[in-house]
Amino acid sequence: MKYFTTLILVFTSISIFSQKVYDYPEAPKDSTTNVYFDEVIADPYQWMEDPNNPELDEWLDEQVSITKKLSSRQTNFWSLRKQVAAMFRIQRENTRDYVEVESKKDKFDTKHEWNPYTSSSDFFYKLEEQNNWKKLIKGNELIKKKGDHVLYRHSSINEKENLMALAVSLNGSDWATGYIFDLTTGQKFPYTIENIRTGSNFEWNGRDLYYTSYNKPKEGRELLDKATGQKLNKLSLSKTDVQPELVYKNPDTTGINGFSFDILNEKLRLYHPVNSRGKWYRSISIADLTQENFFPRRFIVYPADDKQELRIVHTKNDSIFLRTNIGAPNGKVLLANINTPNKLSELIPEYDLDLQYVNKLGKGKLACIYRKDGQNFALIFDMKGELIRKIDFPKGKRLNDFYELSDEAEYTNFSINSFYHPKTWYQLNLKTLEFKPAESVIVPFGVENLETRFVTYTSKDGIEVDMYITCDKNTVLDGTNPVLMYGYGGYGTTVEPFFEKTTGLLLAHGGILAVPNVRGGGGKGDDWALAGRKLNKQKAIDDFIAAGEYLIDNKYTNPDKLVINGGSHGALLVESSAIQRPELFKAVIAEAGPYDMLRFSKFTVGGLSGNLKEFGNPDNIEDYKNLKSYSPLHNIEDGKLYPNTLLITGDTDDRVPPLHTYKFLAKLQEEADPKGLYHMYITPGSGHGGALSQEDWEAKTLYEYYFMFEQLGIKI
Repeated sequence: MKYFTTLILVFTSISIFSQKVYDYPEAPKDSTTNVYFDEVIADPYQWMEDPNNPELDEWLDEQVSITKKLSSRQTNFWSLRKQVAAMFRIQRENTRDYVEVESKKDKFDTKHEWNPYTSSSDFFYKLEEQNNWKKLIKGNELIKKKGDHVLYRHSSINEKENLMALAVSLNGSDWATGYIFDLTTGQKFPYTIENIRTGSNFEWNGRDLYYTSYNKPKEGRELLDKATGQKLNKLSLSKTDVQPELVYKNPDTTGINGFSFDILNEKLRLYHPVNSRGKWYRSISIADLTQENFFPRRFIVYPADDKQELRIVHTKNDSIFLRTNIGAPNGKVLLANINTPNKLSELIPEYDLDLQYVNKLGKGKLACIYRKDGQNFALIFDMKGELIRKIDFPKGKRLNDFYELSDEAEYTNFSINSFYHPKTWYQLNLKTLEFKPAESVIVPFGVENLETRFVTYTSKDGIEVDMYITCDKNTVLDGTNPVLMYGYGGYGTTVEPFFEKTTGLLLAHGGILAVPNVRGGGGKGDDWALAGRKLNKQKAIDDFIAAGEYLIDNKYTNPDKLVINGGSHGALLVESSAIQRPELFKAVIAEAGPYDMLRFSKFTVGGLSGNLKEFGNPDNIEDYKNLKSYSPLHNIEDGKLYPNTLLITGDTDDRVPPLHTYKFLAKLQEEADPKGLYHMYITPGSGHGGALSQEDWEAKTLYEYYFMFEQLGIKI
């Protein structure tokens, strides 16, 4: 079934990715070995870890040549390009009884646009009520060499002072540089903020700017070494001589345990590690920024356990409201007094629903957003913890923006999206807690015929796992449908319904999108995340494999019509699944994944505490054996036919370095059955966070979708 309303579909096409014997370039090998607990592991492609090795450049040129040849044989390029472009034509219109909500209106609007004349991205701003955009940054003035791509990262606008701090990185690097602007004049302050990371944040307190920085990375090691020397700094723009002042220095000099902070109502809240008698703990400290001399004062100290989380969600006078999973895997809300350290009382108990987040909702109310069985629920409480109202939202859809910071607001807006439609806005009356549509949305395909089914299937060990299946309401379960199965499964991240314009293209062509919430993600709370972490990582892989089996057993599809896709941790998940059960999948699209799990911790963010908790440490014998058991690089079997594989990586990715992709591909091409297509698409000048030019983004998207459609047998 096809849903296009604005396009004419043409075609017959030949398969450019059809089965044949491929002649891959031979990658140089050496005799490098690594010893783990008396076990010698050959690593003949370890030389690829050096980005300056000239042999790597030669090998990459040969790989690029393979991809270019395949790309040049795409027969319906322009038709696909027009169809992708059509998916961005979304129309919005406010309803007649919509009330303008001032509290959520930003004073300034910002945007960045690709400039084809300078081959760079420029940054613009304007007052919200004005029509004319003003250019704040010319992207080509920030590049260091030809071909660099500018990526505008996090920003923070101080509306009262008309100031903005903006982080900018080159080629998608996690390393960034900060700039400060006066939005009254559009002028840039002469001070530049160096050695910051994309995970850092800017926080304003009056004309004082707080931010975190790190030791400057060694030249040539920016893509490889982890960041150390984390510090919290303050810049006072009211002073004539603007220089950073050290506020706090991370006691952990290894770079493993980091800290974070935020500022609310002139209170700095610091979440940081502390060491007592050689053991690391976590702490929340608070500092009063109205005092001329201050130091963050410890408010709460708790074990640095990957099972325990504690976070401030709201403050009112001396009262502190915190979300935690300590003693409550589904989450609950605690109340504390800032003047009484380490004394907490329960305000809102744990329910049989997964507490996702807690927000202020106007005057005197807290909104607790829960999730269960693919459905969002909003429980609204007063500040004494009494339930005022429960709102059930549709299953298979996601609730967003359900908050209101202003005490004076009478209305607030929130949105709902699904896998097949973008955010649609609603308006909530904060007195009656009733809501109604605030706008109508038109997309270029027939969403009225689509639905998301929420199903449960059984994994290898008997555990029940949930999965979203988005398809036509009248889909015939005859085992012939093209299915794209997406996975992530890590860091406790819940894959909730998301809308991507390009995914709409798959649905418009009668394809099916399947998204299992495997263990390791947050689909069923914190215990679910722990059940797929470290020594349990194989369970996440088993869950994903079982999802594919369910789709086949229930006649949604068959192995020749099933493509799997994931990025970052999801790329590890799908590649591990493909290596372990190659006969189950037609093809794999994996982007920016870690595939050498024995050496992942040696580079950039791989050795941070979050990753060590997620995967384990190969210096520990139990973790080593577990990592080796599912590491994609170390489980390729000689002569085995694996699913047709498209690996995507940015050549300047410093979060998951491209060396993982290079080494994995080299071994696949050397040892796997050459009847399989194993190739790579490199996005130039881009990191884990993108930084693609318009042309490069378009080329990558079209190549990825052409490959996917060919594998699924979809006629473009």
